[in-house]
Amino acid sequence: MDDNSTLDYLRLMEEVFRDKRTLIKLGGLGLIVGILIAFTTPKEYMSSSYVLLETETNGSSFGQMGALAGLAGINISQLQAGQMALTSEIFPDVIQSRDFLREISREKFKFESKNGEIKSLEEFYSEERPSNIVKKSLNFIINIPALVMGWFSAPNPVPANLTESVKEEDGYLNLTSREFFAVGELKKRILIEDDGKMIRLTVSMPEPLIAAQVNALVLEKLIAYVTAYKVGRQRSNIEFIEERVLETEKKFNEAQMKLASFRDANQGLVSQRAGTREELLEFEFNIAYNVYNSLKQELEQAVIQLKKETPIFTVLEKAAIPLAPSKPNKPLILIFSVFLGVLSGVLLNVYKVLTRIIKKNNQ
Repeated sequence: MDDNSTLDYLRLMEEVFRDKRTLIKLGGLGLIVGILIAFTTPKEYMSSSYVLLETETNGSSFGQMGALAGLAGINISQLQAGQMALTSEIFPDVIQSRDFLREISREKFKFESKNGEIKSLEEFYSEERPSNIVKKSLNFIINIPALVMGWFSAPNPVPANLTESVKEEDGYLNLTSREFFAVGELKKRILIEDDGKMIRLTVSMPEPLIAAQVNALVLEKLIAYVTAYKVGRQRSNIEFIEERVLETEKKFNEAQMKLASFRDANQGLVSQRAGTREELLEFEFNIAYNVYNSLKQELEQAVIQLKKETPIFTVLEKAAIPLAPSKPNKPLILIFSVFLGVLSGVLLNVYKVLTRIIKKNNQ
């Protein structure tokens, strides 16, 4: 039974590969498609940079600052409470967000391939729409039904004042079709990988210098965004405490002046009423001083906490100008295209052989 099955499979494979003409035709067709893809795909240059993220140090790292803070009545250990942990896991979400990418797409660069024209990435990608001829042809064929239906459907124009009436302050984005396309192209070309505290940022662009420039720009904006995210709450807290300090300082100065003026005006007088009044002014002065002193200490704690929570980014390897394009990988494209062509020929021959066997058995 097993020998017969083995012989049947061998005969099947022999029949499949006997029709070499189909394999050669489809393999040649795959080679032609591969050549079209390989030689019409725009070149891409990739630039990489490596960054080390340093965060979350313990209280002992303050050293002498911690000792001085202790003498001032500031408890360094309390600074650990409520601290937001920052990990590199949020970085991919940041650089893939439409807000972040739209900001990058609006930056202007000098394109040597365009005779030194200065354009934004949004303008470049909306005008060029880089793709190979095979993909463009497939997209055109797929969009033919929608194009034909558009000829017979009534137009539904967008109101001219829609863009003007929608503002960023309303709480949502109003991306134009050109901005949306540019953001989609940048999403495919800006990637970030993290391994613990090590971050690798890679950017692919149509020109080597622009690839390095965009990499440096993305890294700069990413660091600024993450730092603002990490310490934003603490900065707001410091601003609030500073306002309270100014208010309590004013009340403290007023209480101090009232007490001093009363004592100057009542020197040498022995009166029960004057003594009671002086005690009341001293009580108000002490309260104002204690509140003012407590807020000053809280402000010092908040400043120390801000310095502690501020993430430190160390650039281990800056973005370099690539010497050769990273895409397209022409040999790999050609090999893969021929392989797919031959595989399609094998499957077609299998279908032909099985169909012939089934028809023979049914007779």
